[in-house]
Amino acid sequence: MGPYCKFCDARCFVPFPDGTPDHVIRAYRPGVSIIATCKGGQAFEKQQTGYCHDDIRQLLNKK
Repeated sequence: MGPYCKFCDARCFVPFPDGTPDHVIRAYRPGVSIIATCKGGQAFEKQQTGYCHDDIRQLLNKK
């Protein structure tokens, strides 16, 4: 199991969804392999990288 999230105090992290575009993965720090699914965690990641779990799911649904 992964680390606890500082925003929701749960283990809300999941791996990048299959098919996540390379440019999105590169927006995260090198070595990042899990992303937050809670509202607070996603807001933080979007502020830091320009993307979050919900954004990635929307991109994948457009394919």
